[in-house]
Amino acid sequence: MIFALDVGNTNIVLGVFGSDYKMLHSWRIATDNTKTEDELYVIIRNFFIDKGIKFEDFDGVVISSVVPKMMFALELLSKKYFEKEPVVVSAEINTGIKVPEPYSSKLGADRVVDIVGAKVSSYLPAIVVDFGTATTFDCVDEDMNYRGGIICPGMNISAEALYSRAAKLPRVEFEAVNTSLGLDTTSQMQAGLFYGFLGQFENIIKHLKQDLGKDYKVVLTGGLSKFIAKYSDVVDVVDEELTLKGIIELYKMNKEK
Repeated sequence: MIFALDVGNTNIVLGVFGSDYKMLHSWRIATDNTKTEDELYVIIRNFFIDKGIKFEDFDGVVISSVVPKMMFALELLSKKYFEKEPVVVSAEINTGIKVPEPYSSKLGADRVVDIVGAKVSSYLPAIVVDFGTATTFDCVDEDMNYRGGIICPGMNISAEALYSRAAKLPRVEFEAVNTSLGLDTTSQMQAGLFYGFLGQFENIIKHLKQDLGKDYKVVLTGGLSKFIAKYSDVVDVVDEELTLKGIIELYKMNKEK
C-alpha cells in the first residue's frame, strides 16, 4: 500500500492506496504547522486502527505540501514510523508538465498535483480550478503544456477580511441567496460574497477561454467545487479526488528516483 498526504493551508487530506494504486481510504484533518511527527503519528495511528491497517503494511509514502513549516515533521514521520524515504512533490521531480522557462521551477506542489490529476483523468485540455484557501486556475493543453494561470483569494479569506477589518461587520457563513437586494447587514454581506465570488469565477473563466483561443474543459476541485457547480453553467467536471489522483500518479512516476 501507499500512503499519501496532501497538505493545504487549511486541511490535510490523507489517503491510503492499494497495490493497484486505487484509493482504499481517505481522511481529512485540520492543518497545524506546530504538530510534531509524533503528534501526527498518533492521529494517523487512530485512523489506521479503525481500518485494521499497520504502518508496516506500506510500501511507500508521497507528500504534497504548500506549508513549508510542516515539511520537516512530515518527512520525519515518513522515515521514523513508515521507515520510508518519501517522494516529495515539487516542480523539480518528474511531473510531465511542460512549463516555459524561466518559470519551470515556480509551479507549486498543489498546482502540480491538480494538473497531473487532470491528465490521468483524461480531462485535458483543461482549466483546473481548485477552491482552497486561495482559488487557483491552471490552464494546460492536451500535450501537458502549461499555458498559465491565476491566483485569487478564496471565499473564506474574503469573508474573514470583511469581519476582521470592518469593526461593525459580523462574521457570516457563505451561502446561496435568492436575491441581490439584501435588507440587513448579514443578508447584504452574504449577497456580496455569493454574487461576487460566483461572478469572479465566471468572469475569470470567460477571459481565460478568450486568451486560450480554443475550448478547454472547466474542471473543479476543492471545498466549494460542488457548490459553485450547482449555480454556474460554465462547469464541465467536478472531481473532489483530483489532488489525490495526481499525488498517487506522481508517486508512480518517481518511486524509483
